[in-house]
Amino acid sequence: MGGKNDGADEAKQARADEEARQARIRQGTSRINTIFDGGTTTSGAVSGAYDPTKTYYNADGSIWTPTAAPANPLQGLKDFGNDLRSGGSSGGASGGVSGWGGERGGNAGLGAIGRSITRLLTPEQQFAAAQKNGGLFSNKTTTTGFDDNFYNGRKQAYLDYADPQLESQYGDANKQLTFSLARGGLLDSSVRGDKLGDLQKLYDTQKQAVADKALSYETGARNSVEDARSNLISTLNATGDAEGAAKSALARSSALTQPDAYSPLGQLFTDFTNGLGIQAAQERSYAAGGAKPLYNTGLFSNAGRVAVNQ
Repeated sequence: MGGKNDGADEAKQARADEEARQARIRQGTSRINTIFDGGTTTSGAVSGAYDPTKTYYNADGSIWTPTAAPANPLQGLKDFGNDLRSGGSSGGASGGVSGWGGERGGNAGLGAIGRSITRLLTPEQQFAAAQKNGGLFSNKTTTTGFDDNFYNGRKQAYLDYADPQLESQYGDANKQLTFSLARGGLLDSSVRGDKLGDLQKLYDTQKQAVADKALSYETGARNSVEDARSNLISTLNATGDAEGAAKSALARSSALTQPDAYSPLGQLFTDFTNGLGIQAAQERSYAAGGAKPLYNTGLFSNAGRVAVNQ
């Protein structure tokens, strides 16, 4: 007989342990999601004795304070008796077979009784009870979470970094082209339109490349956040450590908010500007009796050079 009871007790304890573990996992998952999606979360599970000089927080981030005891203990006992009777009446009024059978009325009565009992406990006793019922915490953190504004900010940050470099290089290339056209006396020619068109096409291509790179930072941030969340929840399911999961989530979320490191843009218009120099050398060589270039723009012949009057 004793063996059967021992086995039943062990199975009951195992179920209780698993239920407690699942409760911790649910709590930890909720705290991870709150940290990543935005909201108020708590950390620093409280243990030890009650210290009235410290601030304690409930799991939802609200401040925990002990309920003041009645000035007259006898009045507290009287209130308890009244709540006990009203609880039974409410239960019966809700259709229960016995005085406590009605679900809504019975629950209301039980809640009132619980509050009466709490008022009869010392702050130290209430503190110990709160530690067992959901726990108390020493820290509260409010996060904005990783929302669309955060991800858009990742994209915009790269655009703010890269666009000025692109515009500066484009401006320099445009100046070099203008100088070359002026030397050939072709500022008002169709050649200018062709060359400006080539430069604009190259600029548009590089502009799209910058935009694509910025989008990759946004997408990468989304993937990193969800990977971190998934890994934290997987670890929580393996360990059942809700407090450790919350601490890790806070640390990981802080790391994910750090700015990205960028590399300066390369010389985006080098081929275009180098092409101007190569073409100039070929056309000048041809004008001096050298080999004929593959094509002649007329940009660099000495005949069309710009004269500067002193």
